[in-house]
Amino acid sequence: MGIEPDHDLGDRTSREAFVQATYAELFHWFCRLTGSPDRSADLTQETFASFWEALDRLPPGTRPIAWLYAIGRNLWRKQARDHRAFEPVLLTVLACAGPSAEKTAQDREFGTAAELAVLDLPEDLREAFSLRFWHDLKYEEIGVIQGVSAGLVRWRYFAARRRLVEKLAAWDPNQQRAREDRHAT
Repeated sequence: MGIEPDHDLGDRTSREAFVQATYAELFHWFCRLTGSPDRSADLTQETFASFWEALDRLPPGTRPIAWLYAIGRNLWRKQARDHRAFEPVLLTVLACAGPSAEKTAQDREFGTAAELAVLDLPEDLREAFSLRFWHDLKYEEIGVIQGVSAGLVRWRYFAARRRLVEKLAAWDPNQQRAREDRHAT
């Protein structure tokens, strides 16, 4: 996400650089929201098509990346309303060479549990969490995307973290810690 806030997207080279810098992150964000690589690919393509059509309406002072994600969010929500039924497909976990089969299986189980826990979050919390945690967007940028204040985004992010800590507590190797020690840091 190395695109500058005032980056000129008027020429072909800068547009190609923008797509190169943002495509994978946008796709992975949709994967986390939908749980489906196929739907995510479709949403990513639709988002870029809509982004280029709406580029002349980019609000002054808004970074292109925030505008891109705002458009993507709107398309995702429309698709969710249209489909009404979410059947999350778990993303495949790539095993890396080295760890034992047991460790790999535990990591895969935890990854699956974490994916399901994230997918189980309410949409607004899931969206704020994934944009902040995996995409490192600022609270203000997420606020632009979600159409809410940065303070509300921060609350949503920490509420999502709190719920994930509670849901994934069984995976904590030191379950003897006092409850007050189990806070999201």
